[in-house]
Parts: sequence; C-alpha cells; structure tokens
Amino acid sequence: WLFHLDFLGRIDIVLKSGRGEQGEMIGQFKNFFSKDDNSIEGKLKKIQKLDSDLSVFGASSHCYKTNPPLSKKEIEDFEFQNGIQLPEEYKYYLGTIGNGGVGPFYGLYALENNDGNHPDLRKSFSYNRKMPLVMAEFYDQIPSDISEEEHERLLEEVYAKADSGIIFLATEGCGMYSVLVVNGEEYGNVWYYDLANDAGLYPLINPVTGTSLNFKEWYELWLNCSLEYFSKGKKTFQSYSDFIV
Repeated sequence: WLFHLDFLGRIDIVLKSGRGEQGEMIGQFKNFFSKDDNSIEGKLKKIQKLDSDLSVFGASSHCYKTNPPLSKKEIEDFEFQNGIQLPEEYKYYLGTIGNGGVGPFYGLYALENNDGNHPDLRKSFSYNRKMPLVMAEFYDQIPSDISEEEHERLLEEVYAKADSGIIFLATEGCGMYSVLVVNGEEYGNVWYYDLANDAGLYPLINPVTGTSLNFKEWYELWLNCSLEYFSKGKKTFQSYSDFIV
C-alpha cells in the first residue's frame, strides 16, 4: 500500500518509521525530509497546494505524484550492471522519495527510462565547463567538400561521445534535456543537453554560487522558480537554458 501514496504521504511514513532501507538513508540528507518550509519537502507541499489547477509548465504530466522508490538492491544492481556509482543525492532520492515522477517540467524520469536515448554509462563523459560541446563550432570545423556519408559519420561520432556517462533526468520538450553526469570529470553535475536543435551540451550553473549544479540544486532550482510564479507573478519556469555558461 505504500506504493500507492503520493510524495507527501510517503515522506510521513518514512519519517515516522525510520526503519528499513528508506529509513537508513535519512541521516545524510535530512533536508529532503525536513519539515522546514524552505526544505524540498516544504516547497513541494507549497507548490502542490498553490498549483491545484496544474498551471505550472508540465505539471499535468506528473500531477505532483512520485513512482515507488527503488530498493537498495535494485539501485546496487543497476550500478553493478553499468559499472558506475550513482551520485549520492540522486541515489538517495531514488531510494527514499521515488523512482521518478514529480520534478522539473514533464517530471523526473525513472532511472532506466532515458526517454528512448541509449547512453553508455561505462564510458566517461568527455566534456567539462571550459570545453562544452558547442555544435556551431563543430559544424564550422567540418570541411565543406566532404561527402554526405562522411558528414553523417562525423555526426554519429559526436552523438556517441555526447551520450557517454550520462543519465537523462527530464525533458523540456523538443529534444531539450537535463542530464546527470555519472562517469567522468563532471561526475555529479547536471548538464543541459540539446542536440536536436544543434545547440550542444552545456554545464548548468548555480545562480547564487556560480558553481555547477548537482542533482539536489537542479531539482530545487525548479521548485524555487516555480514558486516565484505564484509569489511574484513571474512567468512559469520553462527552460534551464537560462542557467548555462
């Protein structure tokens, strides 16, 4: 019956019990469960109440509900099968709050969803903050006299490189995603992924600290911007592209 509860109901049960795999994970990231109005739980509670008509961009897709959380074994099996260790904040979310559901735009993907994309998690993510993937620069470097077949081969190489060491977290629609780096120098950071529109791959930056966004900061940024839609009448949050370098 636990799996049929919404986000807030599940939080209450985990807090009260403090037992099992979910209860064991609470210690390190208490702010996910804090009753403080400024915590993630508190902000979710606020926005769920304020957005009763699901007016926030994408809210009608997830309706502020979560999928069942993953067991510790399910998470460990995924890590073993892919030869990686998931970032702790993301792993914590999956195991205590839910395996996808309520989240930025159309919602947080389940761990193995990836929206039909096929990233190779065993390969290292090749880009960093100083050297993102700028598709305009890539096209400028392609000789104008190469064959169509060679052009396609070069593109496929770029796409394969871009799909290394990342997990797709959420989409804004039209091929624009937020992805979490799980292998490589940028491990634990969230990047903006837009190859469908020939933009590229760019790190997302915390507007307060100027550092790269981790999973928790990425999630909370969506909450903060969405709450401003109600408190300050600002336009509903529609893209993380405002937070790229």
